[in-house]
Amino acid sequence: MVENKGWGKAKPAARSEVLNPIRQILEKEMHPPKDHPLPMVNLGLGEPNKANGFDLPEVINESIIEVIRGEQNNGYTQACGALPARAAVAEKFSSDTHKIDPDHVFLAFGCSGALYNAMAVLCEPGDTVLVPSPGFPLCQPICENLGVGFDTYPLDPEKGWEIDLPALRAKVTPQTKAILVNNPSNPCGSCFTKAHMEEILALAEELKLPLIADEVYYGLSYDPERPFYSFANLTTTVPVIATGSMSKIYCLPGWRCGWTIVYNNQGFFDDVLVNLNKHSMILLHPASIVQFALPRILKEVPESHFETIKSKLALSSETAFTRLSEIKGITPIKSSAAMYMMVRIDMDAFGDIADDIDFCKKLLQE
Repeated sequence: MVENKGWGKAKPAARSEVLNPIRQILEKEMHPPKDHPLPMVNLGLGEPNKANGFDLPEVINESIIEVIRGEQNNGYTQACGALPARAAVAEKFSSDTHKIDPDHVFLAFGCSGALYNAMAVLCEPGDTVLVPSPGFPLCQPICENLGVGFDTYPLDPEKGWEIDLPALRAKVTPQTKAILVNNPSNPCGSCFTKAHMEEILALAEELKLPLIADEVYYGLSYDPERPFYSFANLTTTVPVIATGSMSKIYCLPGWRCGWTIVYNNQGFFDDVLVNLNKHSMILLHPASIVQFALPRILKEVPESHFETIKSKLALSSETAFTRLSEIKGITPIKSSAAMYMMVRIDMDAFGDIADDIDFCKKLLQE
């Protein structure tokens, strides 16, 4: 037996105990019956992969093969991402009125990594970020890991999940550093109207607070009355950090290729741009092979690909809403964007349900 010479046990850092709530539930707490005769369909993640019926345009596979056969595929790139990849993102998301500088684009390990980078360079411990509720669950552990405070502002399901702007205003304190907006929304399956986005930007202008715009579901609105707009394209005064990735709109969730785009209105983000470059040298970037495939993918994937995705999502939304509406105790809220649908659970209709997580666990078992 080896003698322990006073070492004891290492105490982990407190931030290493932070949990990603959705991953914790899906991967650690949900245990399907081992002897169930039917395969499990995972409804917990927005995963547009081939197994879920989302086929890739051939140009995506061709682009990867082309990179593998080329000479630039296995070397290091700049910490913030290879210039051709950043230039491709800048070109893709530029508009006539909002030209993006490739040096204001930073590649990241998925949109989650992009969100982490944005909060890390904007906020000190003790600062606060305002995030939507319901909202993407990862925002909370990112803040907790960074020692940054977070508070939630409500979305109104009766108004298409618009932000309750008076409630948002009431949450602002001297410690508030940014407002995080997620549009189209995970998990609400909604998309803001242009008019509501302009109201949000007017409030941000008044409060002098920048936006972190999580736009990973860029363009995935299938309601003709609520087309998608990027927040950054609707303002020349409010500073915006927009995040996105290839995962949803290009059906490549496992490639983990995201980006942060800095819209440096008013010069507010001068120092943030400097520090994003420094930060990139620590967390680095997506795999080089994906980066070098990115320009061709962004340029050559046809518009029909996105129209097909939206048609599938619209049909799925309609089917889910119709079927769920027939179930006692369940009231679906019709979705019009992204890959999710929120439902109300009437706890009184079930005799042994404690909360929403308990409902999901028992549904899985039955």
